[in-house]
Amino acid sequence: MEPHHGPAASVIVPSHRGAHRLPVLLRSLADQDVEEPWEVVVVLDGVVDESPQVLEQWSDRLDLRVVVHTEPRGLVEALNDGFAAARGRVLIRCDDDLTPGPEMVRRHLAHHTTGQDVGVMGPTRDVFPDTPYAVAYGRPATARSLTATYARPAEQRWVAWAAHNSVTRPVWDRAGRFDPRFVYGQDSELGFRLAQAGVRLVVDPALELEHRGPALDTATRAPRAFVSGASRRLFEAVHGPAHSSAAPVAGFRAHLWQATVRAISTMVRSREGYARAGRLVDDALRVLPPRVGGRLVAVVVESAGRSGLRHGRTDLEVYKGQKSAELDRESDREQRRPK
Repeated sequence: MEPHHGPAASVIVPSHRGAHRLPVLLRSLADQDVEEPWEVVVVLDGVVDESPQVLEQWSDRLDLRVVVHTEPRGLVEALNDGFAAARGRVLIRCDDDLTPGPEMVRRHLAHHTTGQDVGVMGPTRDVFPDTPYAVAYGRPATARSLTATYARPAEQRWVAWAAHNSVTRPVWDRAGRFDPRFVYGQDSELGFRLAQAGVRLVVDPALELEHRGPALDTATRAPRAFVSGASRRLFEAVHGPAHSSAAPVAGFRAHLWQATVRAISTMVRSREGYARAGRLVDDALRVLPPRVGGRLVAVVVESAGRSGLRHGRTDLEVYKGQKSAELDRESDREQRRPK
Protein backbone atom coordinates (compact mmCIF):
# COMPACT_ATOMS: atom_id res chain seq x y z
CA MET A 1 0.00 0.00 0.00
CA GLU A 2 1.44 3.37 -1.00
CA PRO A 3 1.78 5.97 1.79
CA HIS A 4 -1.05 8.51 1.99
CA HIS A 5 -0.21 12.07 2.94
CA GLY A 6 -3.69 13.58 3.34
CA PRO A 7 -6.43 13.10 5.95
CA ALA A 8 -7.35 9.57 6.95
CA ALA A 9 -10.92 10.09 5.74
CA SER A 10 -13.15 12.46 3.84
CA VAL A 11 -16.89 12.60 4.50
CA ILE A 12 -18.49 13.72 1.24
CA VAL A 13 -21.88 15.43 1.49
CA PRO A 14 -23.85 16.45 -1.60
CA SER A 15 -26.46 19.08 -0.76
CA HIS A 16 -29.13 20.94 -2.71
CA ARG A 17 -31.57 23.26 -0.92
CA GLY A 18 -30.37 21.69 2.31
CA ALA A 19 -30.14 24.64 4.72
CA HIS A 20 -32.76 23.07 7.01
CA ARG A 21 -31.16 19.59 6.83
CA LEU A 22 -27.48 20.42 7.25
CA PRO A 23 -27.41 21.53 10.93
CA VAL A 24 -28.42 18.09 12.25
CA LEU A 25 -25.78 16.37 10.11
CA LEU A 26 -23.04 18.87 10.95
CA ARG A 27 -23.77 18.58 14.66
CA SER A 28 -23.45 14.79 14.39
CA LEU A 29 -20.18 15.09 12.47
CA ALA A 30 -18.77 17.49 15.05
CA ASP A 31 -19.41 14.81 17.70
CA GLN A 32 -17.35 12.08 15.97
CA ASP A 33 -15.00 10.21 18.32
CA VAL A 34 -12.26 9.50 15.78
CA GLU A 35 -8.68 10.47 16.65
CA GLU A 36 -7.13 10.45 13.17
CA PRO A 37 -7.32 13.61 11.07
CA TRP A 38 -10.31 13.72 8.75
CA GLU A 39 -12.29 16.26 6.77
CA VAL A 40 -15.80 17.07 5.60
CA VAL A 41 -16.35 18.00 1.95
CA VAL A 42 -19.77 19.56 1.28
CA VAL A 43 -20.79 20.13 -2.32
CA LEU A 44 -23.44 22.84 -2.60
CA ASP A 45 -25.27 22.05 -5.80
CA GLY A 46 -26.56 25.53 -6.48
CA VAL A 47 -26.59 28.54 -4.17
CA VAL A 48 -30.35 28.76 -3.75
CA ASP A 49 -30.86 29.05 0.03
CA GLU A 50 -28.97 29.88 3.24
CA SER A 51 -26.71 26.81 3.08
CA PRO A 52 -23.48 28.87 2.73
CA GLN A 53 -24.31 30.75 5.93
CA VAL A 54 -25.15 27.50 7.74
CA LEU A 55 -21.81 25.99 6.75
CA GLU A 56 -19.91 29.10 7.82
CA GLN A 57 -21.25 28.63 11.35
CA TRP A 58 -19.56 25.21 11.56
CA SER A 59 -16.21 26.09 9.99
CA ASP A 60 -14.51 26.43 13.39
CA ARG A 61 -15.71 23.03 14.65
CA LEU A 62 -14.99 20.88 11.59
CA ASP A 63 -12.21 20.56 9.04
CA LEU A 64 -14.76 21.73 6.50
CA ARG A 65 -14.23 22.31 2.81
CA VAL A 66 -17.03 23.56 0.54
CA VAL A 67 -17.29 23.00 -3.21
CA VAL A 68 -19.81 25.39 -4.75
CA HIS A 69 -21.85 24.98 -7.91
CA THR A 70 -23.31 28.43 -8.48
CA GLU A 71 -26.12 26.86 -10.49
CA PRO A 72 -27.55 23.37 -9.82
CA ARG A 73 -25.95 20.63 -11.91
CA GLY A 74 -27.57 17.58 -10.35
CA LEU A 75 -26.58 14.94 -7.83
CA VAL A 76 -24.21 12.98 -10.09
CA GLU A 77 -22.01 15.99 -10.84
CA ALA A 78 -22.11 17.03 -7.19
CA LEU A 79 -20.94 13.59 -6.10
CA ASN A 80 -18.24 13.34 -8.75
CA ASP A 81 -16.90 16.78 -7.85
CA GLY A 82 -17.00 15.99 -4.14
CA PHE A 83 -15.08 12.74 -4.55
CA ALA A 84 -12.57 14.51 -6.82
CA ALA A 85 -11.97 17.25 -4.24
CA ALA A 86 -11.67 14.89 -1.27
CA ARG A 87 -8.13 14.34 0.08
CA GLY A 88 -8.84 11.38 2.37
CA ARG A 89 -7.55 7.84 2.04
CA VAL A 90 -11.06 6.57 2.87
CA LEU A 91 -13.96 8.26 1.09
CA ILE A 92 -17.25 8.19 3.02
CA ARG A 93 -20.50 9.18 1.31
CA CYS A 94 -23.07 10.65 3.69
CA ASP A 95 -26.11 12.53 2.41
CA ASP A 96 -27.31 15.68 4.15
CA ASP A 97 -30.49 14.07 5.51
CA LEU A 98 -28.68 11.34 7.49
CA THR A 99 -27.81 11.35 11.18
CA PRO A 100 -24.51 9.57 11.94
CA GLY A 101 -23.64 8.22 15.35
CA PRO A 102 -20.35 9.33 16.96
CA GLU A 103 -18.54 6.17 15.83
CA MET A 104 -19.36 6.52 12.13
CA VAL A 105 -16.00 7.75 10.77
CA ARG A 106 -14.03 5.48 13.09
CA ARG A 107 -15.92 2.35 12.00
CA HIS A 108 -15.50 3.13 8.31
CA LEU A 109 -11.76 3.59 8.81
CA ALA A 110 -11.51 0.28 10.66
CA HIS A 111 -13.04 -1.59 7.73
CA HIS A 112 -10.30 -0.35 5.41
CA THR A 113 -7.22 -1.50 7.34
CA THR A 114 -6.87 -5.00 5.84
CA GLY A 115 -5.44 -3.98 2.49
CA GLN A 116 -8.33 -5.71 0.69
CA ASP A 117 -10.64 -3.91 -1.74
CA VAL A 118 -13.76 -3.41 0.34
CA GLY A 119 -16.91 -1.35 -0.12
CA VAL A 120 -18.64 -0.68 3.19
CA MET A 121 -22.39 -0.09 3.28
CA GLY A 122 -24.26 1.56 6.13
CA PRO A 123 -28.01 0.96 5.69
CA THR A 124 -30.42 3.83 6.28
CA ARG A 125 -33.55 3.70 8.41
CA ASP A 126 -36.38 6.02 7.37
CA VAL A 127 -37.97 8.06 10.15
CA PHE A 128 -41.55 9.28 9.81
CA PRO A 129 -43.98 11.60 11.57
CA ASP A 130 -47.16 9.96 12.83
CA THR A 131 -49.35 9.95 9.73
CA PRO A 132 -51.72 7.42 8.14
CA TYR A 133 -49.10 6.80 5.41
CA ALA A 134 -46.35 6.11 7.95
CA VAL A 135 -48.49 3.69 9.95
CA ALA A 136 -49.95 1.87 6.97
CA TYR A 137 -46.91 1.68 4.70
CA GLY A 138 -43.85 3.80 5.51
CA ARG A 139 -42.64 2.13 8.69
CA PRO A 140 -43.51 -1.46 7.69
CA ALA A 141 -41.84 -0.95 4.29
CA THR A 142 -38.70 0.39 5.97
CA ALA A 143 -38.55 -2.64 8.26
CA ARG A 144 -38.92 -4.98 5.28
CA SER A 145 -36.24 -3.13 3.34
CA LEU A 146 -33.74 -3.35 6.21
CA THR A 147 -34.45 -7.05 6.69
CA ALA A 148 -33.82 -7.64 2.99
CA THR A 149 -30.60 -5.62 3.07
CA TYR A 150 -29.15 -7.70 5.90
CA ALA A 151 -30.31 -11.02 4.40
CA ARG A 152 -29.20 -10.37 0.83
CA PRO A 153 -26.46 -12.75 -0.42
CA ALA A 154 -23.02 -11.27 -1.04
CA GLU A 155 -23.35 -11.30 -4.82
CA GLN A 156 -26.51 -9.16 -4.64
CA ARG A 157 -25.42 -6.56 -2.08
CA TRP A 158 -24.66 -3.99 -4.77
CA VAL A 159 -28.42 -3.44 -5.12
CA ALA A 160 -28.42 -1.55 -1.80
CA TRP A 161 -25.37 0.65 -2.49
CA ALA A 162 -26.92 4.02 -1.67
CA ALA A 163 -26.56 7.17 0.41
CA HIS A 164 -24.06 5.95 3.04
CA ASN A 165 -20.98 3.93 2.14
CA SER A 166 -17.21 4.06 1.85
CA VAL A 167 -14.33 2.98 -0.37
CA THR A 168 -10.63 3.84 -0.49
CA ARG A 169 -9.29 6.38 -2.95
CA PRO A 170 -7.63 3.70 -5.17
CA VAL A 171 -10.91 1.75 -5.40
CA TRP A 172 -12.83 4.91 -6.27
CA ASP A 173 -10.32 5.87 -8.95
CA ARG A 174 -10.55 2.40 -10.45
CA ALA A 175 -14.38 2.42 -10.41
CA GLY A 176 -14.44 5.42 -12.72
CA ARG A 177 -16.89 7.87 -11.09
CA PHE A 178 -20.69 7.96 -11.17
CA ASP A 179 -22.12 7.46 -14.65
CA PRO A 180 -23.74 10.78 -15.74
CA ARG A 181 -26.41 8.90 -17.70
CA PHE A 182 -27.93 7.75 -14.41
CA VAL A 183 -29.68 10.86 -13.15
CA TYR A 184 -31.52 8.33 -10.96
CA GLY A 185 -30.25 4.92 -9.94
CA GLN A 186 -26.65 6.14 -9.99
CA ASP A 187 -25.85 4.55 -6.63
CA SER A 188 -26.74 0.92 -7.33
CA GLU A 189 -25.23 1.23 -10.81
CA LEU A 190 -21.91 2.19 -9.21
CA GLY A 191 -22.35 -0.61 -6.67
CA PHE A 192 -22.76 -3.07 -9.54
CA ARG A 193 -19.55 -1.89 -11.18
CA LEU A 194 -17.69 -2.16 -7.88
CA ALA A 195 -18.90 -5.72 -7.44
CA GLN A 196 -17.98 -6.57 -11.03
CA ALA A 197 -14.48 -5.23 -10.36
CA GLY A 198 -14.02 -7.67 -7.50
CA VAL A 199 -14.63 -5.25 -4.62
CA ARG A 200 -16.04 -7.12 -1.62
CA LEU A 201 -19.20 -5.37 -0.41
CA VAL A 202 -19.98 -5.62 3.29
CA VAL A 203 -22.98 -4.40 5.27
CA ASP A 204 -22.26 -3.14 8.79
CA PRO A 205 -25.36 -3.03 11.05
CA ALA A 206 -23.51 -0.70 13.44
CA LEU A 207 -23.40 1.88 10.62
CA GLU A 208 -27.18 1.95 10.19
CA LEU A 209 -28.19 5.63 10.19
CA GLU A 210 -31.45 7.51 10.55
CA HIS A 211 -32.71 8.90 7.25
CA ARG A 212 -34.69 12.08 7.82
CA GLY A 213 -35.80 12.58 4.20
CA PRO A 214 -37.98 9.66 3.07
CA ALA A 215 -41.09 9.98 0.94
CA LEU A 216 -43.88 10.96 3.34
CA ASP A 217 -46.90 10.11 1.22
CA THR A 218 -47.98 7.95 -1.69
CA ALA A 219 -48.12 10.97 -4.02
CA THR A 220 -44.32 11.19 -3.61
CA ARG A 221 -43.47 7.50 -3.25
CA ALA A 222 -45.36 6.20 -6.31
CA PRO A 223 -43.84 8.53 -8.95
CA ARG A 224 -40.43 7.96 -7.32
CA ALA A 225 -40.96 4.23 -7.89
CA PHE A 226 -41.83 4.89 -11.54
CA VAL A 227 -38.58 6.80 -12.05
CA SER A 228 -36.69 4.04 -10.25
CA GLY A 229 -38.20 1.57 -12.71
CA ALA A 230 -37.09 3.75 -15.61
CA SER A 231 -33.56 3.83 -14.21
CA ARG A 232 -33.60 0.04 -14.03
CA ARG A 233 -34.61 0.00 -17.69
CA LEU A 234 -31.52 2.07 -18.50
CA PHE A 235 -29.42 -0.21 -16.28
CA GLU A 236 -30.52 -3.25 -18.26
CA ALA A 237 -29.81 -1.44 -21.53
CA VAL A 238 -26.27 -0.69 -20.34
CA HIS A 239 -25.41 -3.84 -18.40
CA GLY A 240 -27.90 -6.43 -19.63
CA PRO A 241 -30.93 -7.98 -17.86
CA ALA A 242 -31.14 -10.55 -15.09
CA HIS A 243 -28.44 -9.10 -12.82
CA SER A 244 -30.73 -9.26 -9.79
CA SER A 245 -32.86 -12.16 -8.70
CA ALA A 246 -36.53 -12.03 -7.76
CA ALA A 247 -38.26 -14.46 -5.46
CA PRO A 248 -40.41 -16.96 -7.34
CA VAL A 249 -44.16 -16.36 -7.22
CA ALA A 250 -46.03 -19.17 -5.47
CA GLY A 251 -49.61 -19.58 -4.31
CA PHE A 252 -52.94 -18.18 -5.43
CA ARG A 253 -52.70 -14.93 -3.46
CA ALA A 254 -49.24 -14.18 -4.83
CA HIS A 255 -50.39 -14.81 -8.38
CA LEU A 256 -53.45 -12.61 -7.82
CA TRP A 257 -51.21 -9.86 -6.43
CA GLN A 258 -48.89 -10.02 -9.44
CA ALA A 259 -51.85 -9.97 -11.81
CA THR A 260 -53.17 -6.83 -10.11
CA VAL A 261 -49.74 -5.16 -10.31
CA ARG A 262 -49.47 -6.01 -14.00
CA ALA A 263 -52.95 -4.71 -14.73
CA ILE A 264 -52.34 -1.35 -13.04
CA SER A 265 -48.92 -0.98 -14.68
CA THR A 266 -50.56 -1.52 -18.06
CA MET A 267 -53.20 1.13 -17.41
CA VAL A 268 -50.97 3.78 -15.80
CA ARG A 269 -47.87 4.49 -17.89
CA SER A 270 -46.45 7.79 -16.69
CA ARG A 271 -44.91 9.37 -13.62
CA GLU A 272 -47.67 11.99 -13.62
CA GLY A 273 -50.32 9.27 -13.66
CA TYR A 274 -48.82 7.70 -10.56
CA ALA A 275 -48.66 11.07 -8.83
CA ARG A 276 -52.42 11.40 -9.38
CA ALA A 277 -53.02 7.83 -8.24
CA GLY A 278 -50.90 8.49 -5.16
CA ARG A 279 -52.98 11.51 -4.18
CA LEU A 280 -56.15 9.41 -4.41
CA VAL A 281 -54.57 6.73 -2.23
CA ASP A 282 -53.48 9.32 0.34
CA ASP A 283 -57.08 10.54 0.58
CA ALA A 284 -58.24 6.96 1.09
CA LEU A 285 -55.67 6.32 3.84
CA ARG A 286 -57.51 8.77 6.09
CA VAL A 287 -60.46 6.36 6.39
CA LEU A 288 -59.07 2.90 5.60
CA PRO A 289 -57.79 0.50 8.27
CA PRO A 290 -53.96 0.56 8.26
CA ARG A 291 -53.63 -3.01 7.00
CA VAL A 292 -55.91 -2.36 4.03
CA GLY A 293 -54.32 1.02 3.36
CA GLY A 294 -50.85 -0.48 3.43
CA ARG A 295 -51.78 -3.05 0.82
CA LEU A 296 -53.28 -0.33 -1.35
CA VAL A 297 -50.11 1.77 -1.19
CA ALA A 298 -47.96 -1.30 -1.85
CA VAL A 299 -49.82 -2.34 -4.99
CA VAL A 300 -49.62 1.19 -6.42
CA VAL A 301 -45.91 1.54 -5.59
CA GLU A 302 -45.04 -1.89 -6.98
CA SER A 303 -47.03 -1.30 -10.15
CA ALA A 304 -45.32 2.09 -10.57
CA GLY A 305 -41.91 0.43 -10.51
CA ARG A 306 -43.05 -2.17 -13.02
CA SER A 307 -44.59 0.48 -15.26
CA GLY A 308 -41.39 2.55 -15.18
CA LEU A 309 -39.39 -0.52 -16.19
CA ARG A 310 -41.72 -1.24 -19.10
CA HIS A 311 -42.79 2.22 -20.21
CA GLY A 312 -40.29 4.69 -18.74
CA ARG A 313 -37.75 6.67 -20.73
CA THR A 314 -34.08 5.69 -20.65
CA ASP A 315 -33.18 9.36 -21.10
CA LEU A 316 -33.48 9.99 -17.36
CA GLU A 317 -32.94 13.74 -17.79
CA VAL A 318 -36.68 14.00 -18.48
CA TYR A 319 -37.34 13.02 -14.86
CA LYS A 320 -35.22 15.71 -13.21
CA GLY A 321 -38.42 17.45 -12.19
CA GLN A 322 -39.20 14.59 -9.81
CA LYS A 323 -36.57 15.67 -7.31
CA SER A 324 -37.57 19.32 -7.59
CA ALA A 325 -41.19 18.41 -6.88
CA GLU A 326 -40.14 16.43 -3.81
CA LEU A 327 -38.04 19.34 -2.52
CA ASP A 328 -40.95 21.73 -3.04
CA ARG A 329 -43.16 19.48 -0.90
CA GLU A 330 -40.41 19.24 1.73
CA SER A 331 -40.03 23.04 1.80
CA ASP A 332 -43.78 23.48 2.21
CA ARG A 333 -43.76 21.13 5.21
CA GLU A 334 -40.83 22.99 6.76
CA GLN A 335 -42.63 26.31 6.43
CA ARG A 336 -45.74 24.90 8.07
CA ARG A 337 -43.80 23.32 10.94
CA PRO A 338 -44.25 25.22 14.25
CA LYS A 339 -41.12 27.19 15.20
